[in-house]
Amino acid sequence: MKTQLEMKAILKKAKGILVEVIVYSFVLLFVYTAASKLMTIDTFQHVLTKYPLIGKHSAVIAYLVPISELLVAAILIVPATKKYGLVVSTILMALFLAYIIYMLVSKSSLPCSCGGIISKLSWQQHIWFNSIFLLLAIITLKTYKK
Repeated sequence: MKTQLEMKAILKKAKGILVEVIVYSFVLLFVYTAASKLMTIDTFQHVLTKYPLIGKHSAVIAYLVPISELLVAAILIVPATKKYGLVVSTILMALFLAYIIYMLVSKSSLPCSCGGIISKLSWQQHIWFNSIFLLLAIITLKTYKK
């Protein structure tokens, strides 16, 4: 039978592993979507021109978004900057979620320009997807100790 101290050590290790799995899920998400956008940058920029609020800034945003995603992924990998990366991930996911909600409320029929297979999601599915990642980011940030 495990002692209470041994159980705490096991739980602490499990929590650490879970945090790393979530962090690397964000790394994969950001690298995948950034790569998808950069591989089709002309299409991505063209679709952005049609988006309300950001259309007139599409030339800048088309590069800013994937570069930001790659930078956040890099920051998440480095142990010394991981917590900062979680903060920025939370902010990015909140911004993406807010814009998706705006697109849904405005009854926009524009396609998603998220990149790759994620672009196949409906706006409602995007809300769920981003909400889950936002919740994971918040929980991980609150439990991260370094």
